[in-house]
Amino acid sequence: MNAKRTISLAALALMTTLSLILTACTSANAEAVPQEGDFWTLSIVSTNDIHGYDDSLPQYATIIERARDTHKNLLVLEGGDIFLRGEFNDLKGIPEMEMLNLMGYDAHVIGNNDFKIPNDDGTIPAGDDQINAIIATAEAPVICANVTYKESGEYIDGVEPYIIKDINGVQVGIIGVTSTKPADRAYETDKIFADPYETVERCLKELEGKTDVNIILSHCGLAVDDSLAYIEGISAVIGADDHYTIIEPLYWIWEGEKSTPIVQHGGEENHCIARLDLIFQVIDGEFVLQDFSGEGYDTFLVPGDPEVQAVLDQYRAKTASAAPAA
Repeated sequence: MNAKRTISLAALALMTTLSLILTACTSANAEAVPQEGDFWTLSIVSTNDIHGYDDSLPQYATIIERARDTHKNLLVLEGGDIFLRGEFNDLKGIPEMEMLNLMGYDAHVIGNNDFKIPNDDGTIPAGDDQINAIIATAEAPVICANVTYKESGEYIDGVEPYIIKDINGVQVGIIGVTSTKPADRAYETDKIFADPYETVERCLKELEGKTDVNIILSHCGLAVDDSLAYIEGISAVIGADDHYTIIEPLYWIWEGEKSTPIVQHGGEENHCIARLDLIFQVIDGEFVLQDFSGEGYDTFLVPGDPEVQAVLDQYRAKTASAAPAA
């Protein structure tokens, strides 16, 4: 047989095999996407209002890694206020963000205290430098849809109003909104803090046709979150700011149906980590929320992640060596 013909036949056979493999992979992925009538569960592990109380972050890292092993459709979210009043207060959120990076969060919303210069002695430019440094350090997307600069109307550099996360073929929109306290208390006078409710409605219009499920990552506080939960097209509000511990979701029942669930996971010395499971069914091509539940994680006897622990120990050593002698 001609050598060139032999090579051509071999190449054709290889291409056919690769084509079959790709077709099989595509079919497998297509089958994994929920079809009409199927149920689909989205699990959301979240933290908020750490405020520099960092002792349990190595344990949180271990819990998150274990959750990834046991929950197929998982989001990990952080609700803001990561450093102010904590042990690394003067380092302005960088140690906490470095540890959060190692934990692999999917998104982070800016908290009102993340804007605030420690000890209330900062200027507006210093405040901008502080928040810009936190954002630049973050490896996960930083989202905040209701804060823009007065002069330009633009979002803060490096910040998006929302993200769309592909969770095994299902498109999940995550909209970030934060408290208006910085404007109300006049420590961020160069920025506009828009109404969160109106902001979420605007973002939903932009997301129309692009997402299957939409959730809110909010640092607005429970009073505002309660109103956000009324917005049609929202399946959960992952809250923060008040330091309430709401592991089992807050909701009400109207005409036999549960409302949109709201959770919040403590704050400062009482912050915690927990999971919200959302159960959807595909009905007429739409992902319809059918039920939900919350579960807290106990850090007792959970081994700390060594990488996160090492960062924590390094910063403690640095601050100890920099402290003035007694």
